[in-house]
Amino acid sequence: MSVRVAEDRSMCVQPYQTAQTAWVDIDLCKLGCRVPMSPDAVEKKFRRLLNLGDCAPWPPIVGHWEGERFLVDDGRHDYLAALMLGREKVFVCWLHDVHPQPISHEGSEGSDSLASEVEQ
Repeated sequence: MSVRVAEDRSMCVQPYQTAQTAWVDIDLCKLGCRVPMSPDAVEKKFRRLLNLGDCAPWPPIVGHWEGERFLVDDGRHDYLAALMLGREKVFVCWLHDVHPQPISHEGSEGSDSLASEVEQ
């Protein structure tokens, strides 16, 4: 059983996890929380997206995948603002469990050798 805690645009990342980001089709997203929202808060996000143009704000919308759908856990005001603007894609972030090989620092003499170990 996993416990998810949404805290105003923050994530708790475990040592075995990575945070992944991507532009996804807005049609693949759905709201995880349907509690009423303040129209003023959505308008504020709408205006910010207007000012950004085609770019996305940071931090991105946070959520998780349920099958083929991305469930928005945090950033629903940004998601609704993007819908209102008619955007086709949104920039999102989710956690992915990985168990990477430990990186050995023995014998490394700089960032080049460390980078080559990470790429393997």
